[in-house]
Formats: sequence, C-alpha cells, structure tokens
Amino acid sequence: MTKHIKPLYIIAHVNGKPLSRVLIDNESAVNILPYRILQKLGKNVDDLIPTEVSVATFTGKSTKTLGVLPTNVTVGSRSSLSAFFVVNSSASFYALLGIYWIHTNHCVPSSMHQLLLMWKGDDVEAVQAYSQPYQSNSNT
Repeated sequence: MTKHIKPLYIIAHVNGKPLSRVLIDNESAVNILPYRILQKLGKNVDDLIPTEVSVATFTGKSTKTLGVLPTNVTVGSRSSLSAFFVVNSSASFYALLGIYWIHTNHCVPSSMHQLLLMWKGDDVEAVQAYSQPYQSNSNT
C-alpha cells in the first residue's frame, strides 16, 4: 500500500564499481556523492576539480562541496560521463543522480512504479528499483 511513497533507488556502476543505493531525485539540480563513497571508489580529494559551489541539503542547510568528480556512470545498458559534487555528508544514499543526469540520459523516473525508464532510440529500457535500500532492524 505504501510502495508509491518510497524514494527511487537503483543500482548503478560509478567508476566501474557497483553502488546499490543510488537515489534518483528529479528535484535535485546536481549529482551528489558523499565523501565516504569517494574513498570506496578508490579516489581522494586530489582527484577532485576544485570549486567554490555550495549546495543545499535536504534540511535546507547550505554546505560547501569538496570539489567535483567527473566519472563514468553506467545505469542499465547506458554509460555516460557525469560530474558529481562531493560533500562531507552522512546521507543515506551512496550517490544521488539529479535532474540534469535524468534529462541528459532521456530517463523518466517513477517512484510510484519503482522503476526508471530509459529511452534508446525507438526502444525503452526499464531499470527496476533496488529492492532493499533500507536496513531492517528488529528489537525483541
């Protein structure tokens, strides 16, 4: 009954490494990568392009980015060069793909149907949502 209110998480390959909790957010203007994930991709601050850009968090608070990481992103059968703003954050996602990535890759995200439609010429590829983005705990 609550499937339609879940955020849309997918599995993507970033810099050739699979990331399971990639949030598709059509309200975000930029792609975001938490610093802890930058390290898991085998990169560090020296690999970033310096920038003075600040981004607003989900709470509306402004945070300065550590830099921009240009890297290859593969979703389904499509690969593209994308730029991620790296932030020192404890976000629940491993990466966030924003509206520019969505439009550039001719995608239609649907949180209601829990899938991402990707146009490929006259064909459509459906990328199913990552089915277990949350950890479950039980107190008994």
